[in-house]
Amino acid sequence: MDFILQLIEPHYLRFARYVFVLLAFLIFIEIKRLILYRQEKQRILAVLNVGNGVEKIPITNYEVTIGRASTCDVIINLRFISKQHAVLVMNDDGYWNLTDTRFAGDILVNDQKADDQTPIHMGDTISLSGVEMVIQPPTYDNIKAYEEKLHKQKKRLSFKFMQRLKFIGRKDGSYTKAMVLLNIFQILTCIQMYFAIDATYHKEIFLSFGALFILPWICIPIGKMLKLKNLGAEAAAFFLTTIGFSMIASANPQDVYKQLLACIIGIVLYIILCLALQNLDTIMKLRRYAALLSILILAFTLVFGSNINGQTNWIRLGPLSLQTSELVKVLFIFASSATLNWLFKSKNLRNLIVYSTACVGLLFLMGDFGTALIFFVTLIILMFMTSGDIKAIFMTLLVSGLGGLMVLSFRPYIMRRFETWRHVFAHMYDSGYQQASALIALASGGLLGLGVGNGFAKNIFAADTDIVIAMIGEEWGLLIAIMVSIMFLVILLGAIRSHKVARSSYYVIAACAAAGMFVIQAALNIFGALDVLPFTGVTLPFVSNGGSSIVGSWGLLSFISASLNYATPNEHQEVKPVDVGGEE
Repeated sequence: MDFILQLIEPHYLRFARYVFVLLAFLIFIEIKRLILYRQEKQRILAVLNVGNGVEKIPITNYEVTIGRASTCDVIINLRFISKQHAVLVMNDDGYWNLTDTRFAGDILVNDQKADDQTPIHMGDTISLSGVEMVIQPPTYDNIKAYEEKLHKQKKRLSFKFMQRLKFIGRKDGSYTKAMVLLNIFQILTCIQMYFAIDATYHKEIFLSFGALFILPWICIPIGKMLKLKNLGAEAAAFFLTTIGFSMIASANPQDVYKQLLACIIGIVLYIILCLALQNLDTIMKLRRYAALLSILILAFTLVFGSNINGQTNWIRLGPLSLQTSELVKVLFIFASSATLNWLFKSKNLRNLIVYSTACVGLLFLMGDFGTALIFFVTLIILMFMTSGDIKAIFMTLLVSGLGGLMVLSFRPYIMRRFETWRHVFAHMYDSGYQQASALIALASGGLLGLGVGNGFAKNIFAADTDIVIAMIGEEWGLLIAIMVSIMFLVILLGAIRSHKVARSSYYVIAACAAAGMFVIQAALNIFGALDVLPFTGVTLPFVSNGGSSIVGSWGLLSFISASLNYATPNEHQEVKPVDVGGEE
């Protein structure tokens, strides 16, 4: 065996570099199809018969706003109806509830006063400020009328454009196919590491990659247990993790066991959160406790944490160090997202802003400016998705900008951290050495890379954490580095498009906030290493060396997976929904 390996070693990388790029591209395409091109049928869940047949409105979402505003799902254009008067929501048991957003208490069900806990059954008469409507199961006439409406909307697109979409190959991807390709990619990577990395660490590297080879397949029965049909986000995570493991094996091979253990812990956290996310009522009850816990964790870290590289964001647990801000990210998304009826009942953003300001302020005091910026931008995303109040967002940005200027005037040393920005080569032999070396390494890798273990960037400080993109560009090549970067955008697009199928706004808001957090963090890491943005020292999700980072990344992934999969209530609905038309 050794003789055969010695025989192919001089020629292996020459051909393998092309195979790596081809496999990475095929994996990327399959994951993109899994996340973005899910074929979902439009369904009618119920029909609102308004005014004894004056209008019959099909209900196609699990959360429906009712009012006279043009943005409402059910529009009742009467002056005594509020712009957003009520929210009709299907609960976890498959029954409907109606929430009065005006706190007027004028909801009647079958002439009896009702609240948001009163179940509404098919055939019940609902009264909103005197406007009566009957909730009914779908009928043939309603379905036919709705199909005609959808047909008219589709005709707006030209025939040629639709044909072009089909030619591109808009179809569902296959998780099994993606993982088979990834396994081949991992095997070829192990062969490359056998040639290039010190034999002392071969056992650790190959055992870790063996576990990483198996984990994606274990996720299939886990997915069935968690009622997950779409494992596109998980496939993306395993691809990014494979790239990350290879970079750790190249720069710090003694850390691969630790990273594998952290990955398994992250998957356990992911499973726990997916189970919790199945019950929206439980989530809404736990949100305030999650918010309180996140504040307590950050405050405890500020007082008792260890200072590493100028940041007091680490808690020592014997030989291990825990970066608490990575776990608080999960709690932050969990606590800040909300269901549609809760959002309309709480029209102001006071609680969200106060909570987020506390988190950002504590992170700022800890010296973790990169994570503070990630939390702040995530807050802007949450504010936009929960209210759409542009004025409130603008005021938040203005006040935050003024606050930042005041902090810089009282703490001028913060500004000195960014003095090398856009001038790294002028400071190449002192403060700009890290980024200047990263740029040189990225350029030296070319399109196909030098091969795992063959680069020089692995010798730079924080090579597999803060400037890991430079290592990827040097050892894997620019093409794979670009695919790694774009993968985060694909996850974000999948989260945004999940609004078509997710049964609750909670899932969509949480998924977009989590995916937005991934993109912001990836942008700060990648563009910071390449001197496009100031260097903040944040990690690249799933890729960078760091146990806390990968555990937190898997925790955030659960929100995205929930939005892609939890499209229907847990129990059987009172009336089976009826598919409308063909696939979208």
